[in-house]
Amino acid sequence: MNYKGRIAFEGYAIADIIVYDEANKSKQRAFTKSTNEFERFVSARAASVKAFDELYQDTLKRLGEEEAALFQTYRLMAEDLDFEDLVRANINNSQTAEDAVNNASQQLADTFAALDDEYMKQRATDAREVGKTIVDILLGKDRILNLTKPSILICDDLAASMLMRFDPKMLKGLVLIHGNENSHVSIFARTLELPTLVAVKGDFSLTTALNDRKAIVDTITGHLIIDPSEEEINKYLKLKEEYEKELAELKTFIGKPSLTKDGVQLKINANIASTLEIESVQRHDAEGIGLFRSEFIYLSSKDFPTEDFQFNYYREVIEEMKGKEVIIRTLDIGADKKVEYFNLAPEENPALGYRSVRICRDRPEIFYTQLRALYRASAYGKVAIMVPMIISLEEVNFIKESIKKVQADLTKEGIKFDPKVRVGIMIETPAAALMSDVLAKHVDFFSIGTNDLSQYTLACDRLNPALGVTFNAKHPAILRLVKLVVENAHKAGIVCGMCGELGRNPEIVPFLAAIHLDEISCSSAYILKTRKVLSTIDTTKVDIDSYLKFNE
Repeated sequence: MNYKGRIAFEGYAIADIIVYDEANKSKQRAFTKSTNEFERFVSARAASVKAFDELYQDTLKRLGEEEAALFQTYRLMAEDLDFEDLVRANINNSQTAEDAVNNASQQLADTFAALDDEYMKQRATDAREVGKTIVDILLGKDRILNLTKPSILICDDLAASMLMRFDPKMLKGLVLIHGNENSHVSIFARTLELPTLVAVKGDFSLTTALNDRKAIVDTITGHLIIDPSEEEINKYLKLKEEYEKELAELKTFIGKPSLTKDGVQLKINANIASTLEIESVQRHDAEGIGLFRSEFIYLSSKDFPTEDFQFNYYREVIEEMKGKEVIIRTLDIGADKKVEYFNLAPEENPALGYRSVRICRDRPEIFYTQLRALYRASAYGKVAIMVPMIISLEEVNFIKESIKKVQADLTKEGIKFDPKVRVGIMIETPAAALMSDVLAKHVDFFSIGTNDLSQYTLACDRLNPALGVTFNAKHPAILRLVKLVVENAHKAGIVCGMCGELGRNPEIVPFLAAIHLDEISCSSAYILKTRKVLSTIDTTKVDIDSYLKFNE
């Protein structure tokens, strides 16, 4: 049996199947007035909060702040007063604590799912996961499968919290029948470098009868093969061996310059969200950090992080990089990244709303605090500052005036900083791309954020799984904008980088090298792969026009 799916992370897995069903199939308890159901709920909720805190700490150590922040969201949901009120109301209607929590979490999930916003739709999965965790504690049920042998886990979908509970030494592959590439669990799987297939097509029946049957997960071509023949097993064992040799070969690119055959240099940096990712950055030989997502400092805090807290955080990253440049993106709060203490009003379309530099202009004290921390940290290594979501020269002037004030104040206070810190902007809106000739005269560098640039240019929500085919970052319109931005940057004598996922795409790297993009920034796992691809390219033979043409 051969099924086709979409690829969340590349690789091969050959192992026995284990089916995981997250449904709460518990015996129904009868409601009795003699049992204080609300007290049972309160006790189970406290235990769930403790479990989420433990998952946060474990994920923080293994994957970093960005991924770990999810479990703080779970905790906030469990302790949310609206959720508590729903549970209380259900118990008052003669429901057991288990039923009350199940129904309350489903009510919240239905509310989130009905919203016209992909970020909020994803909260539906989170609400159900919080409910399941509390109910399992009420039932004394252990949701963890003890993998006693190398296994391929197959399930309808999976909460990211559950993935973190499986033994990584035994979990060799993951198949999510109805998952998508942009879900939390897919992001976690990529960080864990776990071969993962999602959105499996065909008449697939998820049943425990699949347990212990042999399967092959091929996430290079996107196939799940159940009950493979000996011939197929042998074929894939060879492919897996070749793939692992290729990964070993990548290590030979450590320490080598990122150059094409004809000597064009394209610096390859890493994207990170926390200090815990530095080890991976160094192991994969990044030439610097092209995107440090500072907003996750805010997402992981219960209140506005102080200047000293931010300073110490930035300083640690900068010192760990030992002279290599660290480009720190200023806070990108809003859109798909909400922070409760910012008290942002609900928006029908947050991706087009109140976020990033727009918040900084309205609330300059937040921006001022971050800039002070950044400039103080600049005394300890090589730093660059990058501001996202720019659409106008007025915003660039605001940034420059804010920096002038910070520098003047630090000088007056006798605090050391590097006055030559490069200041750049992200080009991730069509407005910024089309006005890049003007903007280039006022900043030190550009970094093209192709994820947002693609969704804004194509009018296509990149988080909507139904638009997986429509959302195409290789669209000629996107590549034309990229080429325009690079040309305008170079005319003004500034560097142009790229920190979106497009930059590591092996089909597009030849184009980027040929138009003389200066830097690519990607996840650490793709640095050596991209360097290898780059080494095979002769830019004099790249047909740039072929990338820019529409199929006629």
